[in-house]
Amino acid sequence: MPTDAASETLNPHQEAAVPIDRRTFLLTPAAALAAQESRQIRTAAIGIGNRGTALLRQVLSNANARVTAVCDIDPQARDRAASAAARDNPRVFDDYRRVLDLADVDAVTIASPCDLHAPMAADALRAGKYVYCEKPVGITPEQVQSVLTASRGAKGFLQIGQQLRYFPDLREVIRQIHGGVHGATLVVKAQRHSSAPEAGKERPRAAWYDDVKRSGDLIVENAVHNIDVCNWIVNSRPVSAYGHGKKYFPKPIPAGTLMMDGFSVEYIYENDVHLDYSQLYMHPRGLKELSNGQWYIAFGDQGAVHVSKGLYYPMHAAAEPRDLLTAELRSSKEKAMEDFFACILEKRTPFADIKVAATAALTAILGREAIYRRRSVEWKDLGVTI
Repeated sequence: MPTDAASETLNPHQEAAVPIDRRTFLLTPAAALAAQESRQIRTAAIGIGNRGTALLRQVLSNANARVTAVCDIDPQARDRAASAAARDNPRVFDDYRRVLDLADVDAVTIASPCDLHAPMAADALRAGKYVYCEKPVGITPEQVQSVLTASRGAKGFLQIGQQLRYFPDLREVIRQIHGGVHGATLVVKAQRHSSAPEAGKERPRAAWYDDVKRSGDLIVENAVHNIDVCNWIVNSRPVSAYGHGKKYFPKPIPAGTLMMDGFSVEYIYENDVHLDYSQLYMHPRGLKELSNGQWYIAFGDQGAVHVSKGLYYPMHAAAEPRDLLTAELRSSKEKAMEDFFACILEKRTPFADIKVAATAALTAILGREAIYRRRSVEWKDLGVTI
């Protein structure tokens, strides 16, 4: 056993350090904790805009990680990231490929524009790195296929930034749905509604975001979070989709040119469940009959579960709904990045793994293509095998 425990790092090309259970059995609790925290994962941040900066902060706050490199094409973003991670004295790069060549990088976070997720993630997997990639994993079927191919036989793994899967309360409610608390799921309804911004008060956005050929459009860049939760609830994947959408403000423009601000999609799943998903940026704040915000409801043959509220409503009972959550779960926090590092140390597959990543992205792409083509589109038309 090394005497200088603080010098230990995890090399993705070698076996990890001795597992905690055997190594720390004979240590005092304090010594065991120190040994565990000394196994630091050398991490590089690729893409350091708003989301990338948030990920960088999470890496810095994790006792099992340190930042060895930061990378962005924007010099100001690089400077901000280097200053934020000054504790770890990271090297600074403007080309992500140079980061992937580094021997002292075990893991990378990727938070670049959406069209760059797939090539960067695939290259990182081929370089033997562990990858935390923001959603979506790709914006075309071909991009998704490229990451799936790179993941097969890779020394590292990919965890996708579908962080809603890492909220303990949501995980518990969906566990109970899968257990049949409401009977068999028949239909899911879900939405993501908000009010249109007032003229002159629009939030500034990066130029790539509104470019549908770079972002993948609203359903792929944004709604993929919510659609992934629907996939999780249904516990299947779609066979077909049909939808309609536009950019409605300031004047209606057909879908496929600029990012949509409203759409609806109907999905039919392999297990014959029907999903009705709506996303609108035109919901008046005072309209209460159809509540604003994000929610999911699973309708079963014995009742319904309001997933976002954690409540079960029996089909014919007039009583108050049953609470599916404890107070502790209701106050729990998302733990996606924490679990990413735990998976590396414990050599286990992430909950939001490459299969989740590919299925979520392809479901969103399927809906987008149905909207663009103005007809029903089938999963098999995408030509990707998961």
